[in-house]
Amino acid sequence: MLPWQRATWTGLAEASHLPHALLFCGPAGIGKRQFAERLSVRLVCERETACGTCRACHLASGGNHPDILVLRREEGKTEITVDQARALNEFLVLTPHLAPRRVALIADADHLNRSASNALLKTLEEPPAGNYLLLVSDSPARLLPTIRSRCQRIVLPRPTTEEGLGYLKERAIPDPDAMLALTHGAALQAEAWPRDTPALAARLMADLDAVAEGTQSALDATEAWHAVDLDIALSLLVDIAANLAQSVLAGAPASAMPAGWTARLRVLAGRLDLGQIFRLWDGALEARELAAAPLDRRLVWDRLFTLIEARL
Repeated sequence: MLPWQRATWTGLAEASHLPHALLFCGPAGIGKRQFAERLSVRLVCERETACGTCRACHLASGGNHPDILVLRREEGKTEITVDQARALNEFLVLTPHLAPRRVALIADADHLNRSASNALLKTLEEPPAGNYLLLVSDSPARLLPTIRSRCQRIVLPRPTTEEGLGYLKERAIPDPDAMLALTHGAALQAEAWPRDTPALAARLMADLDAVAEGTQSALDATEAWHAVDLDIALSLLVDIAANLAQSVLAGAPASAMPAGWTARLRVLAGRLDLGQIFRLWDGALEARELAAAPLDRRLVWDRLFTLIEARL
């Protein structure tokens, strides 16, 4: 159990009954899926505690419990499809094999496509008695309002700075302060990111500054970045752009940044006008939304760097 989830877990454990549908939401990388998985185990546990020792818990921990279904995007797919949603509906109406109930968990509910969402509504409107549906979402606004309204929302907290640093230090993550700052306190995301992420972020800031100053071309910067992990690099770029805008508008970054970054942000912000900063921010957000598609990464980065390239 993650330390920052204990209070929420205790609250659910003490509830006299649980709603048939629960929506776990909050920022990415804070342990929402792990919490929902633990709850699914508790719901089939012979002692109803997620004891970890009974047969049901052993089956569930190995992903083999016949009364738990975990639904996520299939490999190579960007969406959860209607066929998957229909299979989930059929699973929930069947009689449990071992446990007194069945549990279905949708691990990335943000990616339900429209047809899958509509199919899922049928189960939410007429839930099978005694069975449970658990949804996990980083961005619940992406879900249909009719789905959100039929689930009880559980907002899971970020770890405190002390909890996050303690978690990373226990796992010997280098430069935990910078990693936690770059992930906005999302300790599990910090654990999952490459250990050299702070150095990568510093290099991105330096290249943005060089392009804005005119000492490096957008084309040269593109050559340095097209082979870098696109998801992580774009996440860093979105964060840098957001903090640039906040630095110009409010005089300070919007969020905690690694040591020494505030001064570097001010220098970079001084080289750009507000229009360039917002175009960079919009471009980075758009590219991140499309990152799962087969993009030409050189074109992505060339477009982004060109948005702030110095006009000499």
